[in-house]
Amino acid sequence: MENIQSNVVGKALYLELRNGNNTNQIIVMPEGVAANGSYVPTVTYRRRISANTPRKTWRVTSSLFRSERNPDGQLIPLGREHALSTVADRLGYSKSLFDQLTAGGYKIFKQPITVEVTKDDLVDAYNCKTPYKVLARIIRSRRALNFGEALFTE
Repeated sequence: MENIQSNVVGKALYLELRNGNNTNQIIVMPEGVAANGSYVPTVTYRRRISANTPRKTWRVTSSLFRSERNPDGQLIPLGREHALSTVADRLGYSKSLFDQLTAGGYKIFKQPITVEVTKDDLVDAYNCKTPYKVLARIIRSRRALNFGEALFTE
């Protein structure tokens, strides 16, 4: 059985942005090769919840940018300079989302959170399914960082 450390492909970024009674939750998953061998681009999950709509489904968008892969199908690691020079291309698909949130007065609640993402988690992203194991890690991190149980004000 493979341990989680050798199965980790990167880290997901979780942002909780609040404005009044509304909360936008955003999860940005890293690109990688899933457990089934499929390439998965950078994927963003988003939902806006409030007291009136506390159980909204997650919407999924993904980057069109694709990193190079070696003959074995694995991603070629990027040097720091190359990674920094391509960040706009990699995340450009989500720029309008963040522009809208900023213009709408949303502010980051507490702090950003990062959690590990495994090859199995990427299978969910490949299939456009909600990554429940990633969400469980985020919930544990929210508790450890004293975010409180409420996701919005009522």
